Amino acid sequence: MKKLSFKEAAIKILKEAEEPLSAKEITEIALDEELIETSGATPDATMAAQLYTDISNNTSSKFKKVGRGMFALKKQTESAKSPLLAIQNQNELVKKKLIEKIQEMDPFQFEYLTAELLRKIGYENVDVTKRSGDKGIDVVGNLTVGGLTNVKTVIQVKRYKTGNNISGKYITQLRGSAEVDQRGLIITTSDFTKDAINESKATNKMPVALVNGEKLIDLLFKYKVGVKEDIVSVYSIDTELFENELSDSTLKSSENKSRSIWPLPGGVYSYVETLNQLLDRIVEKKSSRVDLVEWFVKSFDNVSSKKTANGYLNVPKNMGLIDFENGVCILTPAGNQYRNEKDLEFLFQTISANIMAFKEVHQFLLSSPEAKSEQEVLEYIVENFDVEWSTLAQVNFRMLWLINIGKVEKTDNGYKGK
Repeated sequence: MKKLSFKEAAIKILKEAEEPLSAKEITEIALDEELIETSGATPDATMAAQLYTDISNNTSSKFKKVGRGMFALKKQTESAKSPLLAIQNQNELVKKKLIEKIQEMDPFQFEYLTAELLRKIGYENVDVTKRSGDKGIDVVGNLTVGGLTNVKTVIQVKRYKTGNNISGKYITQLRGSAEVDQRGLIITTSDFTKDAINESKATNKMPVALVNGEKLIDLLFKYKVGVKEDIVSVYSIDTELFENELSDSTLKSSENKSRSIWPLPGGVYSYVETLNQLLDRIVEKKSSRVDLVEWFVKSFDNVSSKKTANGYLNVPKNMGLIDFENGVCILTPAGNQYRNEKDLEFLFQTISANIMAFKEVHQFLLSSPEAKSEQEVLEYIVENFDVEWSTLAQVNFRMLWLINIGKVEKTDNGYKGK
């Protein structure tokens, strides 16, 4: 079967999807279905880069960004199973109606609408000029930058129909009306000719910033001028609780540590035993990722999914105990030392060096005279680390690993350090 390019694979996958997908999800499906071939270590990052670049640089791109880090096809129809697409479609409809409303409104009202937007953006002393004798200046205002620079700005607004673009003569006219210490800004509901764009950037002349209809609508949305935001509840799967597919590109903390830690199969108090079995298996037989996935499935009754088994392999990898070299799994120096010595203190220090808020949680429990609940541990992590966890999943997994290593005990009142 002929392999597809990353973008070709993304188009095929998104056509069949019922909802927008992240670059990571698209890549996983493409690899599972053997649609693409890659030797890179982070194919999901490559996929994301290609999709973002195509959307940014290609006006005829087939892709669109939906929400945060999600992608869909431009022609993808709204689906009841895709709230993100429904929201995107609604927002696009409102943008279209908004530009129509603005193009129908009284020009003087449009000047006041623009003045309100400028105030929201941060301009001070914003005034709409008188309707006669304004010398082409519709609005004036001051933009203070960092409390240091006060930029006096003269603004001209043009409520033009789409297609009736602003030419360079308006740039020249605005410059002729401005004073020496002022800067220019032209806002239109249409667009600018190439001549106008070039003239606005002319050297040794007063700079004139340009805002076309598309940018204007984006600003009105951003600062909620002329639109109101309706808050609705949209639910999605909480991956902190269910996701067990830690990858090589798992998000890192500022200390370059993995944010997430996950269980191993075999029972909640058998993590260390399972880890020891896995390390022995890796040393005894030269194993690829596929071989070890099969080992998990055959060795543990509750592991039936190869996808889940693949995630288990990334647990010791993120802990710094194993790695992959030329497709073969090997023990790191730390992994070899732990396997030879079975020293739980060394295991604790190794995990702490690679997993965010592992040692710190232990110290937090040790320093408290009273047992702490999982909620209290969560609050400690959220306050002290760059995470916004909404569930107790990652706290729970840290507690279980610390219990397995012998660093924490669970009491009737909560958790205590040992």
